[in-house]
Amino acid sequence: MEIRRISKIQRPEPPGWFDGEKLRPHRRAGLQWIAVAISLACVAATTAGAVPFSAPNMGDYLLIGTGDAGDVGTSVAVSNFEIGANSEAVPMSGLSGPGLPGNAVPVLVGVGGNGDIAITDTDGKFDVSDLDIYGDTGIDCSGNNCNDGNSNSDFNGNNLTNSNGINQIVNLAGVTEEINAARNPTTGISSLLGNQTLTFSDGIWDSDLTILLAVGVTVFDFVTNGNDLKLEDKNLLIDGPSGAYAIFRIPDEANFLVSNSNLVVGNGGIGMNNVLFYTDKPDDNQHINVNSSIVNGIAFWDLGASGGEIHFDNVQGCTQAVADKVNVNNVRLNNCAAFSVVVPESGTAVLLFLGLVGSGITRRCASKFKA
Repeated sequence: MEIRRISKIQRPEPPGWFDGEKLRPHRRAGLQWIAVAISLACVAATTAGAVPFSAPNMGDYLLIGTGDAGDVGTSVAVSNFEIGANSEAVPMSGLSGPGLPGNAVPVLVGVGGNGDIAITDTDGKFDVSDLDIYGDTGIDCSGNNCNDGNSNSDFNGNNLTNSNGINQIVNLAGVTEEINAARNPTTGISSLLGNQTLTFSDGIWDSDLTILLAVGVTVFDFVTNGNDLKLEDKNLLIDGPSGAYAIFRIPDEANFLVSNSNLVVGNGGIGMNNVLFYTDKPDDNQHINVNSSIVNGIAFWDLGASGGEIHFDNVQGCTQAVADKVNVNNVRLNNCAAFSVVVPESGTAVLLFLGLVGSGITRRCASKFKA
């Protein structure tokens, strides 16, 4: 994002006002803004709705692989370091992205004990190496022959074995039902009415972004003009009170590529299970790739049922990954699953702040759009 410094009262381009489809600037007389370090765009919108399903069974698992071994190979592959725990200070070694926003929820350092894995297809497979798993059950498989590799890995401090952490012929029907409800084209996530559009014409996410939500559900869609959506060296912070939820839908023509960035929730009261990035792209590409980043309070679901993959490499924080194929390396992750409770229907307001905003401008913008 271009930084524009303003040293005295001026009349910059007034904020864009959301018209229900995309951001369009409308001139409003008499507005004066004092910008100390950066220009500001504020957007207000009103929406209503409730999460169309709850996912408490999915919420039991940090990683869920849904693919058949004949189609995707290994459904869940994890190597180095730990899941269900983060034993290293933030940022961990190897992370060199921007500093975390000051109003971000701190990343848990310690054992969360919530790193369980689910393999939902009866022909699904897992492969783990050099991994410490901390959880309630370990690796739960629908089938009876899911071990595709287990090297130098532990469950709750002891060797990962068939009698400690590897569980076969587990009833995961509840998990599968919730996944099918989410991907249902008529009633699931793809059917929801979108009420915010974020446009990146070349696919480049070119600024830090803070999103302030009110109680309710807001569905965001991206326009990338056929390009992959790339978030590089940026901060994305989503905040709001308890009961505020956000769904970000990635378009079918785009993959979501994140590197050297922070995707986090704020400390305003929003839950750690309330933000979801979603794709149902119908091919077997790597649809979501998060590299050398901190993710805290953000879940990722790839439910295209066509062999799509979520890939993490050198990632720290709290998240959830659900896909036909989940490939995870060099991570320290706890579980922040999406939508384990139903949100009551309510009108909501949304504020988007582009860039690192001066506190005085933030207060003025927030009061103008107060719900």
